[in-house]
Amino acid sequence: MTNPQAKSPTADGAMGRREANVAARRQRILESARALLQEAGPEGFSMRKLARQAGLSVTTLYNLLGSREQILQALIRDSVQRLEEPAPDARATRDPLRRAVRAMEGILQYMIDNRDLLRPLIVADFRTGSWSRLAQQDEGAHFKSSKEAVRAAITDALETGQLRKVVGLEFLEVQIHVAWELALDLWAFGVLDDEAFRLRSLSGFYVTLLAFAEPQVRPRIEKELRRLERRHSAVGARRKPGE
Repeated sequence: MTNPQAKSPTADGAMGRREANVAARRQRILESARALLQEAGPEGFSMRKLARQAGLSVTTLYNLLGSREQILQALIRDSVQRLEEPAPDARATRDPLRRAVRAMEGILQYMIDNRDLLRPLIVADFRTGSWSRLAQQDEGAHFKSSKEAVRAAITDALETGQLRKVVGLEFLEVQIHVAWELALDLWAFGVLDDEAFRLRSLSGFYVTLLAFAEPQVRPRIEKELRRLERRHSAVGARRKPGE
């Protein structure tokens, strides 16, 4: 006897096509939202404009992804999940501290490379705090991968005697990420340019390492901080008074 609840291959195929069509339309909305946000900024981002950009109805937008705020959050999540790896050579060196630096540089470089999308996204979603929650929860392949690379490198630095075990790993990790997360908002709102964002983030990173460094590695960290200080001075000298 045939099971009346069993799905035929034809029904499964039709369902699969419908699911693929829905997924394609959702991605189409996100790509259109990305383009609209880059063109018009947060102020010009509306459901009507997005519907025109995507060639769909406003009702379809609500049915597939939800409200304006939900679409922005989905766009943030989609953008974050596109990131696959930290800096290309983050795992190529045996030195733990150098690996940690490469991973941190990978995070910063991604932000800068995608400034046209990420800055308006952060500004648009600043009040809801969704961007901060995504970063803190490690959602997205790049942030997860990069933070895991930093964690692994710092763990090795502690185990090999480059850093002192004064506090727990989780607390140390938080301090390492504080500098770039604080600089992120200033960068998004245009207070910091790309280079200032990079320099401030890396400076805070090295200062944290220096606070926990064993004597034999302190000179190299201090050398990097002096190099960053010179770059800070050079960047400041290029700016006109009042800028």
